[in-house]
Amino acid sequence: MVNRRLRAHNEQVPENSASWLTTFNDMVTLLMVFFVLLFSMGSMNADRFKQFVNGLQSAMGVLDEGRHSVEGVIHDRQVSVFDRSMADDASQSFQALARSEGLEAEYTRKGLRVTLRDELLFRSGSANLTGEGLRLLDEISTIVKPMQRRIRIEGHTDDRSIATLRFPSNWELSTARAVRVATYLIQHGGIEPTLLSAAGYGSSRPRVPNDSEVHRGLNRRVEVILGQTASGVY
Repeated sequence: MVNRRLRAHNEQVPENSASWLTTFNDMVTLLMVFFVLLFSMGSMNADRFKQFVNGLQSAMGVLDEGRHSVEGVIHDRQVSVFDRSMADDASQSFQALARSEGLEAEYTRKGLRVTLRDELLFRSGSANLTGEGLRLLDEISTIVKPMQRRIRIEGHTDDRSIATLRFPSNWELSTARAVRVATYLIQHGGIEPTLLSAAGYGSSRPRVPNDSEVHRGLNRRVEVILGQTASGVY
């Protein structure tokens, strides 16, 4: 009985079986792919490779801020994915605006955020643009119009309550200011309405604690956020 089982097993598995070659071939194929990848990386342009690494790190959430991040205050030596896409025609203009009093600009994961202090655009408790605000928005629209990017306008206030007939709360005031800026960019800046959106957040998203007059002034602001192009490209 035992001899029969051994003979049956020997018949099923020939002595010259080459099944091990399958595993060997897989290993050789993987090694070949590995060396081809090393060769490609060795001949890759250094700048393009750095962009690839930065994008991979951002996608994996390895770095949120720092040298390889897409976030950071704009300055002459700042390099980021968003900066490269518009460096030729707009970067210097935004750097000039960033040096203006009361205006800040920085790169974030949402896009380029330009922060305007409320006193540059509006009088206290009002949603009517001042002369300085009109001039500043004209400068901004001149820069952003050729870029054809989606623009989000966000209005923010401090924690001091307001209760007027027109603005029962800070929600209405911040929303009205955001809508006023968006409307001006459409009517006088020539920005496509389909690229614009507006939102008001009242005092719900402060930059700093509302514990002093200086900090409250920082929280009263309008943010212009430049995001993707209409085709979805940064």
